[in-house]
Amino acid sequence: MVSKELSDILGIFRERFSDEIFNAKMHKLVYLNLLKNKEEKFEEFKDLIRNKWLKFKSKNERRTIEKTYAPFLYSNFHELFQQYLQDFFAFNADALELVIKEQISKKTLLIEYNYHLAPEEIKEYNELSKKIKGNLYGLLFFTGYLFFLVGMIGRLIRETIKEDLHITLDCAVIKEDNGNKYVNFLILVRNVRKEIFDNYFYMTSFYFLKQFKGIPDDYYEKLLRGREKLYQLALEQYPSTKERLGCLLFYFYRKCKLLENFCPLLDFLNFVCSRVEDSIYSKIDIINKEFLANFDYPVEKKNSLIRIFDFLDKISTLYSTFQANNLPSQKSQFNLFLLIMKYYFGSGSLETLEVGNILLLPDKFKKTLNQHNKSTKNGAIGSNTIKDISKLINYLSVLSNLDDIDLFFKKIFNKRISQLNYRFFRSFLKSFNTRFSNLIDEENKKLSENPKNEPFTFNIIVDHVSRMLYVLVDKIFLRENLKDASKNFIDPRGRYVGKNIALRVLELFIFQEINFSDDIWPEYLLSIYRDKLNEEIKNYVNIPEKYFYSDKDLTKFLTMYNLQTFSTAQFFEEWIINEIIIPLNNFIQNIRGAIKNKSNSKEIYKTINEYLMKDLRPQDKKISKELKFACDRIAQFWIVDK
Repeated sequence: MVSKELSDILGIFRERFSDEIFNAKMHKLVYLNLLKNKEEKFEEFKDLIRNKWLKFKSKNERRTIEKTYAPFLYSNFHELFQQYLQDFFAFNADALELVIKEQISKKTLLIEYNYHLAPEEIKEYNELSKKIKGNLYGLLFFTGYLFFLVGMIGRLIRETIKEDLHITLDCAVIKEDNGNKYVNFLILVRNVRKEIFDNYFYMTSFYFLKQFKGIPDDYYEKLLRGREKLYQLALEQYPSTKERLGCLLFYFYRKCKLLENFCPLLDFLNFVCSRVEDSIYSKIDIINKEFLANFDYPVEKKNSLIRIFDFLDKISTLYSTFQANNLPSQKSQFNLFLLIMKYYFGSGSLETLEVGNILLLPDKFKKTLNQHNKSTKNGAIGSNTIKDISKLINYLSVLSNLDDIDLFFKKIFNKRISQLNYRFFRSFLKSFNTRFSNLIDEENKKLSENPKNEPFTFNIIVDHVSRMLYVLVDKIFLRENLKDASKNFIDPRGRYVGKNIALRVLELFIFQEINFSDDIWPEYLLSIYRDKLNEEIKNYVNIPEKYFYSDKDLTKFLTMYNLQTFSTAQFFEEWIINEIIIPLNNFIQNIRGAIKNKSNSKEIYKTINEYLMKDLRPQDKKISKELKFACDRIAQFWIVDK
């Protein structure tokens, strides 16, 4: 039976977070209130942390080699974490299972846990999840709840022992064993990188603010000092890259292993491979000579690994191309939507989707399409449907002129454009991971023809790919001095001068904290530091909100890459039918059905205008002129005789 204390705590969430469950400021307020309501226990807990730390430091003074906070937490974190969850948040301490703890570097610790959920707990959390379903982005409430609880104990420990450490729930997934559900999660303990991120923010701000007038030169000088400090930090850390790189890739391996998907490494792989393409070397040559040559594998097994790596390389390039356009403003989101549409519908051919290599799971697409066509009463989707959609996409580009593009998307797709794009990424990643798993099975089937070949597993493949990435980085980036490293690149005196190479190497480690496409790091950092930026330049310029990701957008990045959420998503091949093809086809057919004279452009324009303007809210009337202009352009699609 769930304790009254847990029910009371969850009751607070029902009251306070029905609208925005992942508002970090609100969470901190609630958690601090919960902790301070047990003030005596709270002080005792802080004293426990402090006393354990003082005892550790006392022993440390007698050691020849000084130890950091990592071994302290290796010995003490589990006890502290159990007590924290049980005493302050009504968790069952016995349900918290320590799977493994690993100190992978002087200042980095990985701690894996299972938390076994009782049926009563599942019921409570599920009910709360349903209440705030629209704000969970595919998560069970408990996973997000745990994320903030780990962040809070990290803050308590950091402030109590006065060490520059950061403790986060790095990834989590809900699993099931014999009908019993549990949350498998990984906690990361590492050093704070505040100086790096502060100066990266200054460098980003220097380029970003150039588009605005009125900012004084002395503020730009401050930003330039930050940029130079970032280069200095990169140069200082460059010599120790090799020893830290192995730890970084092991961290990614552990994360992929726990989540049982390759997503955490996808953008990192693209970052590395795209830089190899700027070098004088070939990716495949490096992998063959520097990695596979060390294995006593038959030729066919080595070729299998190359094919798998090549698949990951191509998918990461495509995915990062989409992600690079995943910028905050509505117009940027619309440009991303057009890019996705033109990639998949550019040929205007149904056959390309069904039997080509443009889709990851073409059989899933055919099956979903056949099911729809058998059940629909509104006309089957066929070759002409895809041709129509391809043609219509070209006319929709006019929507970029609208101040509120979402009006059109809500009318046609019943979703805001950012929601639609987010669902694209979730479904794409789900299909990618399924295709990746299928590819491993296909390669194993080929290898089974030789009984000496041991089959690949997902974990073995991720381990091998991680090591391939190590040798690629080592080959192109790492030398005794940066001048020699520059010689590895086609442009040694431009993009790849020494300090730029050092910065690229530093960015490899930023992926541990921001593990998505580096193309959107500037906007991400500006959004994280939004309050700081606005405060510093408030006397000079007011930056519109369109340049920043919202709190919801930032939450989506968190949930997509670190907390397993796309298991509940549609496959991409289902998504593109259900959320793109069907709504667009309905739009096309509804207008066609309402037009009496297909040669009468005025009638077509009027029909579209009435369709889109129907039920428009009074506050949206101001953009009616823009929408009318768009209707005039879109109407050209339905005109048969001009």
